[in-house]
Amino acid sequence: MYREGYLIKCGRSAYDPPQLFFCVFEDGVVKFFQEKGGMFVGELELAGHVTKVRVEKAAPGKFPFRFSVSAAEVVRVEGRRMKLGESRVTEFAAPTNDLMKEWANSLHLWRRMNWKENVKFFDGSSELSQAEELETLQLQMHTVKTVRSRSVSGAKFRTPFVNIMHGQPSPTIKKLRQMIMHTGSTACA
Repeated sequence: MYREGYLIKCGRSAYDPPQLFFCVFEDGVVKFFQEKGGMFVGELELAGHVTKVRVEKAAPGKFPFRFSVSAAEVVRVEGRRMKLGESRVTEFAAPTNDLMKEWANSLHLWRRMNWKENVKFFDGSSELSQAEELETLQLQMHTVKTVRSRSVSGAKFRTPFVNIMHGQPSPTIKKLRQMIMHTGSTACA
């Protein structure tokens, strides 16, 4: 099975920036390139791994057409598959809902469909050129960045000690409050 196109590889945390890659999926390996015909950046290997592919729910401040791939390396012991480590979860975002479903199904069913050429799961899905895919994903990245930057400069970050000063008392919090009050009063004097 072969599939190629643009995808956003989402960061693992809120501070890890998303990256736009040209992805090529072939023989159980997703390869990431900086651009079409560009420099090779990395890969996600599915062969020899137990994989789970999940479509993610829409959430504010996140990319709209997301799916995640969970892969854990396995080895066969007496006919049974044994995980060698923790699953590594990689989250992607596609330009459209149809392309998200195509990518998710390709990654999920690659072992069964590996011998077929470029498989299309949904006949009624709209076709986008790779230039349109790139443009759509760049627009989504810009939109998500502006939404995130607005939320970071919110009221929560302007007054970080409000919850500590007026929250539930515990011995540790009481001591911290006293230290804050003490340093605040000596700094102003």
